[in-house]
Amino acid sequence: MSDTLYFTRLPLHGDTQYLPGDPRNRGDWHRTPGEGTGAVSEFDVEDDFSYIDYLSQIARAAEINRFDGVLMVNAPGGEEPWTVCSLLARETRRLKFVSAFQPYHFSPWAAVQMAATYQRASRNRLVWNIINGGSEVVQKQVGDNISHDDRYERADEFLQVVKGYWNNESFHFSGKYYSADGGGRKGAHKKAALPLICTAGSSIPAREFGAKHADYYLMRAETPAEISALIADVKNRAKQYGRDNIRFGLSIDVIARATEEEAFAEARRFFDDGIQTKAAKSVAAHAGLRSARRLSHEYDYLSEEEKRFEDFFIHPNVWSGFGYIGIPPGCAIVGSYQNVAKRIQEYQDLGISMFFLAGYPHLEETYRLGEHVLPLLKRRQQVTED
Repeated sequence: MSDTLYFTRLPLHGDTQYLPGDPRNRGDWHRTPGEGTGAVSEFDVEDDFSYIDYLSQIARAAEINRFDGVLMVNAPGGEEPWTVCSLLARETRRLKFVSAFQPYHFSPWAAVQMAATYQRASRNRLVWNIINGGSEVVQKQVGDNISHDDRYERADEFLQVVKGYWNNESFHFSGKYYSADGGGRKGAHKKAALPLICTAGSSIPAREFGAKHADYYLMRAETPAEISALIADVKNRAKQYGRDNIRFGLSIDVIARATEEEAFAEARRFFDDGIQTKAAKSVAAHAGLRSARRLSHEYDYLSEEEKRFEDFFIHPNVWSGFGYIGIPPGCAIVGSYQNVAKRIQEYQDLGISMFFLAGYPHLEETYRLGEHVLPLLKRRQQVTED
């Protein structure tokens, strides 16, 4: 495995070939039951081919195209990531699965037992993405009523207890949120490796949590200067905990085509559809469901000023228009295969060593990236190493 890891994503709440909710999208997440036209959009539980089979196609495509793994975003309206990765681990051979979850979801002991079992069954292919929620509205919807900063305090205790259980047969702990009185891994479970730990978030508590615990601190795309500043800040915080080996990851969508014109035309198709259907105003109406984080390049969603497609390029080939029309994570690298690779290399040179690259539909974009972009990146890396 190379020093730089390339992951893609599994769309756990339907595939976005068109705007979210469009009945032509794959999966049965469209808003109007009975009118779906996309693949498995009329899926019934008794059917022979289900949405999980479509996710399996994407996972297999990622493995065939030599991605290192797949990311699964955890949203209340989508499939549950840990269940999905457990189902697909036995259908793949080496692909790693990044399962996002909140400490609120499991007790530390349940997380340890589940992870140890998964690792033994999958040859240590589980990666944890510890999240702490971004929207106060969604947190309350799922029954988590503690404040933003307290969630990071809880997550810190959670990982202290997880690591205590993982590394000891008899672990003791007494904290604000968790306690342990003699539990720990024993027997065959001791053969499993602790999953790699990823986390994200730009708030001060999030940075502190990542600096203390993360193997990889994950970011959304911003300008190179902003990424550099965030890397430097988290590195300095990590040193305060005696950690000088923290690494960094970047999540960004991709629209890669043979030419710049083709790529820009596809991005413009999404944008024009969003403007026509007033998707931006819909995003504004649901602002409370958005992450608390406001990127420096995000626009005022309540403004009546009409924005143009070109206004959303924050850096050459880096387009934030997805965020304006309500498609997370919000930014995409848009361009020819060569220019997409150049932008990824630019972020890599800043210190990014894990990339989450995906596009729409996920199955087709996995092949485009695997056949046309990853070879350029890996060829450059091989030349550098030689």
